[in-house]
Amino acid sequence: MSKWIILCAMASVAVAVTAGDVSAAAKHGPVVHAARSHPAKLAHTQQRFHNAGTRQHTTKLGHTQQRFHNVGNRQHANKLANTQQRFHKVSTTHPATSHSGLTHFTPGSSHVTLKLGPAKVTVAKKTTFATIKLANRVAPIWRSGPKRIWVGGRWKTFVAFSAIPVVRIGAGYFWPDAYVNVGRPYCTGATPDGCQLNWQAVNFEDGGRAFQCVQFCPRPNAAPPPQAVALVPPPPVPAAGACEVTVYSEPNFAGQDATTGEEQPALSQTGWQDQIVSIQVKSGVWDFFSEENFSGNNMRLRPGSYKALGPEWAKKINSFMCVMTAVPGATAAQ
Repeated sequence: MSKWIILCAMASVAVAVTAGDVSAAAKHGPVVHAARSHPAKLAHTQQRFHNAGTRQHTTKLGHTQQRFHNVGNRQHANKLANTQQRFHKVSTTHPATSHSGLTHFTPGSSHVTLKLGPAKVTVAKKTTFATIKLANRVAPIWRSGPKRIWVGGRWKTFVAFSAIPVVRIGAGYFWPDAYVNVGRPYCTGATPDGCQLNWQAVNFEDGGRAFQCVQFCPRPNAAPPPQAVALVPPPPVPAAGACEVTVYSEPNFAGQDATTGEEQPALSQTGWQDQIVSIQVKSGVWDFFSEENFSGNNMRLRPGSYKALGPEWAKKINSFMCVMTAVPGATAAQ
């Protein structure tokens, strides 16, 4: 009996132990499973965060790059626009201000820098001469003494202002006041001082004539003149007119050369000051000057070939401009 009781007790203990192990296993099994799954879950979570971080970083980097790209594009566009604007202003008003304070602009198109000449490039020379203000430039004028021009291979002197008739514009009278060194495109209309510009044929003292810009100004306190005439407009501009000239550093069209269709107010800036010896005028009528900014002595050349300028003008030119357009190959008026 006692033995049976002992066996039953031992069996109960075994069942209890087994149940305890099962209970413990049931209790601790998930923990072991969690312990095993935690590294994988953690790695998976880390991978998700890494991927998210990578995507965010990539997206942020892309956005940053896009912003910089956009900024760069805007800056490039702004810079291009500013450059274009500068060139647009140059082509419209040619704001090349010389050291003498004069501002010049290019007739018909943008300013073209002349191909470099044989001399050293320097800053524009300082010049002192009388000027008048126009709408968008300052121009040299000639008010006193005889006004000469080298034309047809010799000096010719324009008549005095007293020999030019007074003109009547509207109800007012305007007296000839000055010769202005500008080309025909700009010799028109009223000046800021209330004077009137007109591109017209002016007689020479010894016969003949040439076109010149004349300024007529009112005289508020003067009595009406004995007689006055209507302002005679210049002839029509040629429909296919153009300006083109080639200059050379040696006689017979030798040495260095440069071709342009633009006015050149300061040859010192391109190395052509006092270097021109022969010229081919392909179209237009051109005025050449002994000083910069279209001042000093004045030579006028029509279309043609001038293989030697002679002692009067060889290596004595410091600025030049087209004063009248002409059809290429045609002979233009003076």
